[in-house]
Amino acid sequence: MKPNTHVTIDLDEDKPGRTADTDIVEEDAKLPAGDLVDPDIVDEDLYPEDRLPDRAVRNRDGSVTLPLLYPQTITSRKDGKIREREYRELVFHRLTGADQRAIAAAGDADMAVVAIGQSTKTNLAVMNKLYDKMDAADITAAGQVLNHFLASGQRTGKRA
Repeated sequence: MKPNTHVTIDLDEDKPGRTADTDIVEEDAKLPAGDLVDPDIVDEDLYPEDRLPDRAVRNRDGSVTLPLLYPQTITSRKDGKIREREYRELVFHRLTGADQRAIAAAGDADMAVVAIGQSTKTNLAVMNKLYDKMDAADITAAGQVLNHFLASGQRTGKRA
């Protein structure tokens, strides 16, 4: 008879409120698709927050266009002229080191606004107003686009 070689280790078993059968992850558990977890394969689909929203479009230059579910109009003044701009979509670009510095310099309350503004190359004053008017579904989708950029490397040509 073959000995039982399956062992479950719960490193958090001594935490308050834990029971023996709470949050145990089996190493040979199946993914929703029915495939066994293979430690040698990185499953990029495992974290949905890193995937682009279905409505997002990858552009040839590597940017991503996100159509807004709820377009917004912003009125602004520049060079003494007042104009209205309707935002039906946002075009996101990969973040640079300078963008990351600007985001890090923002306070916690403004970090999302600055991150979206830096990636879309939108004036911060305009982005502040636009963000305040944006629907939460559009803000969440914008965050997914940013997560996608951070979770995936740029795909360009062959490596040396």
